[in-house]
Amino acid sequence: MDVLGRGMIDLRLEGAFTPARTDAFKAAAARWDALLDTSFPVLETSLGPLSGLRIEARVAPLDGPEGVLGQAGPTLLHPGDERPVAGIMEFDSADLGRLEAEGSLSDVILHEMGHVLGFGTLFARRGLVEGSGGLDPRFTGAAAGREWHALEGADGAGAPLANTGGAGTREGHWRELVLGDELLTGFLSGASRPISRLSLAAFEDLGYRVDYARADPYRLPDFRALVLMGVVEAVRSCELCRVLRPIPRVVGEG
Repeated sequence: MDVLGRGMIDLRLEGAFTPARTDAFKAAAARWDALLDTSFPVLETSLGPLSGLRIEARVAPLDGPEGVLGQAGPTLLHPGDERPVAGIMEFDSADLGRLEAEGSLSDVILHEMGHVLGFGTLFARRGLVEGSGGLDPRFTGAAAGREWHALEGADGAGAPLANTGGAGTREGHWRELVLGDELLTGFLSGASRPISRLSLAAFEDLGYRVDYARADPYRLPDFRALVLMGVVEAVRSCELCRVLRPIPRVVGEG
């Protein structure tokens, strides 16, 4: 799609950005810009005129290691289709230093930028969650339903959402015990962490134009693969559970 990959995500970086951190944010923006059309006609906002997603990214001392990792999500929504037009990504410098050392920084940034774009953070607002609060919440978007059925090989309920974790995790990610190492589960599992056609379909259900040809190769893992990814371990470290979500408002509203 010729409308994609034009660099419409506008990053504004502030604070303790090392070259590695800057590169991780730029690479994540370039990846999402290649997958989604984040542009829109010029819109007057409290941040000035915008024609693509503005992300204010900040790295600063917050509450030290192992506390809140930060916050990430949309802050302003388009008055027409309610796609994000602005968002924030704020991280504790103590935690980011550790993520750099562990080699997971790039995937965390890519994952959290997906939330700024609306993945998980806008599902309930759009009425796309069925069985909320229960044992088996599902994503009900039509495009994602098509891709889920193609993966699963049968018709039935929509794609499974996370049914554990706090408010920032539950029903805002794919279910890791089913989807394994897919980037947009609530845990950093495995080594490759692909962005599947299923995730792109969820963005299509949110109103984006997407380029399915750029999705990563992906198939549902079997139990052995889940074991090798560490998904079935009794004790799991949930970095992404420690990220807070801002409450967005529509441009022009209070």
